[in-house]
Amino acid sequence: MKQLLRTTAITLVALGASAANAQFYKDVFKPYGASISVGGTGLFSTPLDSNPTSGTFNVPRVGGGTLSETVSNQHQDTTWSAGFITSLQFHPKPWAGLELNYGFSRFSEVYSYNYSSTPTVQSSKVTTDMHEYTAAYQFHPKHIPFQPFVNVGGGYVEFVPGTASGQFRETGLLEAGFDIPTHTKHIGFRIEGRSLYYRAPNFENSAISTRSWRVTTEPSISTYYRF
Repeated sequence: MKQLLRTTAITLVALGASAANAQFYKDVFKPYGASISVGGTGLFSTPLDSNPTSGTFNVPRVGGGTLSETVSNQHQDTTWSAGFITSLQFHPKPWAGLELNYGFSRFSEVYSYNYSSTPTVQSSKVTTDMHEYTAAYQFHPKHIPFQPFVNVGGGYVEFVPGTASGQFRETGLLEAGFDIPTHTKHIGFRIEGRSLYYRAPNFENSAISTRSWRVTTEPSISTYYRF
């Protein structure tokens, strides 16, 4: 699955580069109203709910080894961050289309919790790369001078920390925004708000797991090229 999704992301970029091939452009990109965009995003995550469970776990101890502790009051946040998003869109109909997305960002997952042996709140910070692999249906009515759109879809987000194995989460996707054409026929700007809905990662560590769902909100500004 991991290799498949990464291959999909590479294919997305390669398809954009393939526009230089005249036959491919003639047969696929132009008839289906294709466009490709690249832009920057901000990422702000908010918990939707949380269901932590107290339990006794073996946790690392100072000086080495492990210690049996009751862990409770788990809480999870993320640091704010910036990233990028690239999209390939096809519009077989003027008002409807299909979108493929790849996004990347780096931030820290911040876990806080209590040990039974001390009243001090404990915390752990895990620096994480987040990869987004999503697709969406796009509704894109024409409106001059702006072209509003609403996208609904889903896919996967992959969390890759530097200290543990990566973890996939299924995600829902909701986007809304508008395209701003320019005097140049093929180039314009895209302003949108994006929301990803998924279960927060725990990297297979039950002691710090909050079993929470959250939404990551991404304001985004992109430049697009319409073939």
